[in-house]
Amino acid sequence: MPRPVNVSAAGVAKAMRQAKYRSKLQQLGEPEADRVDTAIAQACVALCAHVDGQKLETLKPALKALIRGVLDLLETDGFDRAASSKVLRRRMSVDVRPEIDDFVADGNFHKRLMKMN
Repeated sequence: MPRPVNVSAAGVAKAMRQAKYRSKLQQLGEPEADRVDTAIAQACVALCAHVDGQKLETLKPALKALIRGVLDLLETDGFDRAASSKVLRRRMSVDVRPEIDDFVADGNFHKRLMKMN
């Protein structure tokens, strides 16, 4: 649901500061923090999908720990663990997010992982 517009003087001033800030970031080519967070999440999903698809068993314990950590953080923030798990599974599904498959293919995950060994 969209946030209501704050038409108070303080609200308008804040909106103008935010617009100026976003414009500056755009000129610098610098992403906002939430876009970086989204990119990290997408890369994690891609890695999970790749590890599962390639049956890279040695990496699965680390990924399971990562996912448990995500659920721990959400639970610490007051969210129900079972409900969070349901949303997490949906967000991590490559069936729902086909762009992740493209990212795995284009990101050369396998080649990069093999260089690590």
